[in-house]
Amino acid sequence: MSGNLLSRIGPSAMTMDMVAHSCGISKRTLYETFPDKKSLIMESLRRDHEKQDMVLQQIFATADNCFDALFKVFTHVRKYLQSTPMTFIDELKRLYPEIHEKHKAKEKDFVMGLSQVLQKAQTEGHVMQDIDTRIAAFLFMTTMRNLNENDRLNDYGFDAVKVFEGAFLNFLRGIATIEGIQFIDDFIHNQDNIKNL
Repeated sequence: MSGNLLSRIGPSAMTMDMVAHSCGISKRTLYETFPDKKSLIMESLRRDHEKQDMVLQQIFATADNCFDALFKVFTHVRKYLQSTPMTFIDELKRLYPEIHEKHKAKEKDFVMGLSQVLQKAQTEGHVMQDIDTRIAAFLFMTTMRNLNENDRLNDYGFDAVKVFEGAFLNFLRGIATIEGIQFIDDFIHNQDNIKNL
């Protein structure tokens, strides 16, 4: 329950009183398990990462092909971004830098995982053969990291969700074969998946 609260309102606004109340326990009981807010946030993020990993495994286990899986991940991440305050990472970085560093440490795993997906997409004919998938995955991750730079987005008046949509779709278009581009276009034109792009 604390994980949902944390992602909804952010680490700065969340209090131990709120968590105890949302879990239906006394504050004293909460402090018996978590001696402070930092330990609670660490555990919430650990559980959130586990949950996200399970969601991704399920997506890739049931997808028709890699592009289908990537678009399901896109939809999942887009929904997550819409429900999470844009200041979340900024607050984590400012208030709990060591937790932020652990959170950031998953980036290398992300790059390697995305590279493997793109390699498989090459064998399926959706990604061009001459693309170095490790470099492509690294460049995409670097772009995604910039989403956390809220000051820069605000300077231009950009909405982080719209930037994510544009970055994801343009990234895929840049590495896609003709068949892959057709897959992307079909996805965009399906109004159930994405609107007003």
